Amino acid sequence: MRIHIKQVSASVRIIETLLSLMILVFISPILLLKAIHLKMTSGKVFETLYIHSTKTEPIPLLQFSDSKFSSLLGLLNVIKGELGLVGEQYQYAVLPYHDYLVRPGLMSFKQMHARMGISYDHYVINPKLNTSAGCYLLATLRCLLGYTLSSRVIYSAQKQFSLFKVTISNMTMNDAISCVINSAKTSQCDSYAFVNADCMNIAYKNQQYRQILNQNKHVFADGSGLRLACKLQRIALKDNVNGTDMFPLLCQQAAEHGVGIFMLGAKTDIANKAAAKMQLRFPQLRICGTHDGYFSAQQTEAVINTINASGAQILLVAMGAPTQERWIAEHSAKLNVGAAIGVGGLFDFYADSVSRAPVAVRQMGMEWTWRLMQEPKRMWRRYVVGNPLFVMRVFTELVQQKIFNSKSEPTANLGELQNAAINFQNANSTAATEQTLSMLGKNLHQVNHKKYQWFFLKIKLNLIAKRLLDIFGSSALLLLLSPLFLLTALAIRFESKGAVLFSQTRAGQDNQPFTMWKFRSMFNDAEARLAKLQSENEMRGGVLFKMKQDPRITQVGKWIRKLSIDELPQLWNVLKGDMSLVGPRPALPSEVNQYQLSDRRRLMVKPGITCIWQVSGRSDIPFDKQVELDVDYIYQQSLVKDIQLLFKTIPAVLFARGAY
Repeated sequence: MRIHIKQVSASVRIIETLLSLMILVFISPILLLKAIHLKMTSGKVFETLYIHSTKTEPIPLLQFSDSKFSSLLGLLNVIKGELGLVGEQYQYAVLPYHDYLVRPGLMSFKQMHARMGISYDHYVINPKLNTSAGCYLLATLRCLLGYTLSSRVIYSAQKQFSLFKVTISNMTMNDAISCVINSAKTSQCDSYAFVNADCMNIAYKNQQYRQILNQNKHVFADGSGLRLACKLQRIALKDNVNGTDMFPLLCQQAAEHGVGIFMLGAKTDIANKAAAKMQLRFPQLRICGTHDGYFSAQQTEAVINTINASGAQILLVAMGAPTQERWIAEHSAKLNVGAAIGVGGLFDFYADSVSRAPVAVRQMGMEWTWRLMQEPKRMWRRYVVGNPLFVMRVFTELVQQKIFNSKSEPTANLGELQNAAINFQNANSTAATEQTLSMLGKNLHQVNHKKYQWFFLKIKLNLIAKRLLDIFGSSALLLLLSPLFLLTALAIRFESKGAVLFSQTRAGQDNQPFTMWKFRSMFNDAEARLAKLQSENEMRGGVLFKMKQDPRITQVGKWIRKLSIDELPQLWNVLKGDMSLVGPRPALPSEVNQYQLSDRRRLMVKPGITCIWQVSGRSDIPFDKQVELDVDYIYQQSLVKDIQLLFKTIPAVLFARGAY
């Protein structure tokens, strides 16, 4: 039996069809390459799964024979109107059918909840989802962002993990609440803490705070920052166990088990208001008492006596980290409660002193942006400075672990140092090694191991930062420029028959060949006509071939070359890792064969879309000077230098200086 679902409006159908077509056109080369690869390796390209529809007949869902990119083929079902881009999570036909509340979609908020670790938080689907174009578009964009930020890859789900020398428990929200309730029924005081990115930044520098956290029975991972850290450590974080979400769920369980709660902290009357709201929500809940957090050291004994006399079994302390954890650690022996928890600014949320971020924001792991908008003066340092600092420290710790785990010897000799220098893409290993030893202040036979590790750690961090810039930069540009890709492809195809894209083997890092992609700017017989034109080469040095009035170039080709549009498909090479956004231009193997030994230095790093000579005159610069500029970049390369060159590329492209 299928229930009737409200008809999808024409405007929603137009939006989802156009978006699906745009995405399919944009990713069609990827899907084609995937199909060719599967045909050549396994022989089987596609398989068909069946899912329940709102009608009697199931929906056939085309999939690749392996999972990668398979969900993208579901866009065909969206175009046919069988699925939405966003909707309720679809059900496989081999399982029992349950009525859909709205039309099933490729993306669902239920699935995104699970991927972001907030599956315990119920989400109500907007009934206007398929009838309001604005509602549908916002929901689609929100899901796209959430799916991008989260991951469906399952790693090891270990019970605890270490970050900045703090042991953090990996638990579901239900398990965490059960643990607190069980502690509440004991006579010994067990302490608990929540840690987010800001808490971990404090713990990174504060040894006493780290020690106190490690004395807790459990430390819960709170927020998207900890989720990112787990993802980098290849750990599946079970849930986002944060105090704000836990509080009402804990109150519900406490009411059912007859466990009393005392609320200590925040400003005057804030705890009272939060307690009153919870008692209205759960009439059986026992709030044994409240007290503000503004009391002197001399009043501490009286406050503890009040807590003990109240008969409470759970104590919630809202004084902010690390003050609340320190207070619990100092006085837990005197407290008669079974569980004491530091909860930060929790009371303010439930007293309506501070508003909670909407579910839509929390789904994307961006609740911190809501707090920043509410209190920018107080929160800017925590989030604008603290969040990037936390990410940098996570990367640093991971790289240090990797490097130190791979080295068992306490010292390094000159040969090891030279090999490491080569591995870290230095263009002149001997000179770099001597410079390294000079910086470390050691002789040529032995260097201090820690300083040696730290020197190369900085190089490794720069490489990681460069790769992250490549991934995020190329992904964003591929998405933003997709309409330009489509228009360019149509213009090329309209002027001359043949493939829109042109592929060519180029020399990559260490002279390793790879396939580079460009928009076709020449006629199909361009390669055959090249031999006849070699005598008219205008590029000094003879290695590269350039002509300002090259007869092989089409009219559309002249424009896309002048504006460097023909190079844009190389963003795919950047995303794959064959190229970088910034680096020496990739050479043809035939050009590399003509290189002198000194010219081969430009092959020591990953090739790029732009570099120093591209922003300094492009084709007007002779080859020997290009090599010098590329080698200069190799010695100077850094994240800041790359960003500067990317910004300089914009006017170089707009003014088309040296482009032909």
